[in-house]
Amino acid sequence: MLKKKDVVYYTKIIPSCGIYDVYELRIRTVEDDWFVGIEKRDEHAHLFNNSDIEKTIFTDRNEAVRKVKEAEKN
Repeated sequence: MLKKKDVVYYTKIIPSCGIYDVYELRIRTVEDDWFVGIEKRDEHAHLFNNSDIEKTIFTDRNEAVRKVKEAEKN
């Protein structure tokens, strides 16, 4: 389970626009079924459901990068 100040990696994959990125986020808010992460570079806030964990949100950067590279190949 995530908690405040954890670091996670968001895989932003939008094939129709050619976007395949990994963002480092620091968790700002955690509730029962959602959480908010802040981007490290430009401090944008992103809202996610807990169901996004292991789909678009990863605790391991290497796993996130693998997911993006796999999507880029297809």
